[in-house]
Amino acid sequence: MIQRMAALVTKELIQIRRDPVLLIFALLGPMLQLVMLGNAISKDIVDIPVGIIDYDLSPLSREIIAALDNTSELQVVRYPQSMEEAQRLIDSNDLMAVVVIPRLFMEGTRSATNVPQIQVILDGGNSSFTAGRALGAAQGAVQSLINSETASTDRIELSVEPLFNRALDLRPHSITAQLAFITFQITTLVAVMGIVREREIGTIEMLTITPLRRLELIAGKAITPLIIGIIDFIVMFMVTQVVFDLPIRGSFVLLFSLTILYLICEIGFALMLSTITRSQQQAVTLVFVWAMVAITMSGYLVPISRLPRFMQWLTWFVPLRHYLSIVRTLMLKGGGIVEILPPAFAIFVLTILMVFVTTRTLSRVIE
Repeated sequence: MIQRMAALVTKELIQIRRDPVLLIFALLGPMLQLVMLGNAISKDIVDIPVGIIDYDLSPLSREIIAALDNTSELQVVRYPQSMEEAQRLIDSNDLMAVVVIPRLFMEGTRSATNVPQIQVILDGGNSSFTAGRALGAAQGAVQSLINSETASTDRIELSVEPLFNRALDLRPHSITAQLAFITFQITTLVAVMGIVREREIGTIEMLTITPLRRLELIAGKAITPLIIGIIDFIVMFMVTQVVFDLPIRGSFVLLFSLTILYLICEIGFALMLSTITRSQQQAVTLVFVWAMVAITMSGYLVPISRLPRFMQWLTWFVPLRHYLSIVRTLMLKGGGIVEILPPAFAIFVLTILMVFVTTRTLSRVIE
């Protein structure tokens, strides 16, 4: 019995050795996943982008700005001239928080009855955890300034106003991430089997003698996973509304339209993987690795700002990153076409690129 089992194990190992794609990803895939996730999770949250509106323009207000900027968690990057401009910067994800120093703030510190207040506006619709960290850092910076020997005041109060998520609840952020990821996962798994299945069972040659052009073949293979992806999205969206009572502050029509564009982009990438793999096992393995990359580099688990600089640049080529931004902007922030235009344009460009690459790789398979 042991000899027969040993012979079977030997045969399986030989088959794996003869499948270089599966062997490489089986050995290097877990290591790559651990390195990316480990680097992302182990790093502290730093350089949270903050804007300052200084109506006071006093020596004390400049001390407060310096104290905020000197913290490792916060980075003062913008000085909006009005609350409307600050709101636009928050809506476009350029700022995580805005600190407003009111007029006559320094003069108010000399009052024996009134406690001067600084307003802190937080973006609770993007990442409530990061927003909470920004608030804690701001409170710590102000308290350190009060405790310093050179402090000109011994009391400052922070008035906190979280936008889009007043309780800074983690659930809206997590559920929108799940909505985007499950849509991506199901659609990609269905689409990746389209061409490799024909190749594995030997029917790809029959498709070459049909009047179908390459783009028509790709479109035909994409329609079924697109329909499945749309149905999954609608069902999951209804679950977010009925079960979790998640808000939809923006346009559902716009969200649905961009979801279709996003699904086409992911299906194009899955079909490209389907053309370069030789078996369904290889295709599923590549989809698994791609899912791990997307989880790490899309903001699904950790903010993109916590990734190394070169990985932050690479995230622009991950469609899930842009779709997550669209979902959260439309559902949680109530943004419009202006706010979601950059990620929508990025998905459009990636879609064109994926269709072009898939057409080229399919040509090599057919030839």
